Amino acid sequence: GFRLDGVSFMREISRDPLDLVQQTCGAHHQYPDGFMLFLGTMFSPIKDRGAAGAGFTHHLGDRVTIASPSLGALVNRVQRSDAIAPWTFGIRSLYRYLAGRGLTDSVPTSVSSSRRTAA
Repeated sequence: GFRLDGVSFMREISRDPLDLVQQTCGAHHQYPDGFMLFLGTMFSPIKDRGAAGAGFTHHLGDRVTIASPSLGALVNRVQRSDAIAPWTFGIRSLYRYLAGRGLTDSVPTSVSSSRRTAA
């Protein structure tokens, strides 16, 4: 199968994460883990997957693993985002899960956020 290995650093990104999320989040792409792959690092694949010059694209059923020795692995099968269960595990759910395992001292009760708008 296709494999991409390497290291990338946030200081090398070419796109602002908040702008990216604002532009892409919706029923057609609701899974935020995938957004970070489009920041312009080497994890935004440009290597041809099939025909020369055709670039890279995921295929339905692909197994995608993003791993870090310090954080573990995120493993997903590629499917149409509008045809699978919606994303419901947010930051509060994460903190509840971590607190339930005794890995944090508190659970957030509210989340403040800022939203940018284009002129």
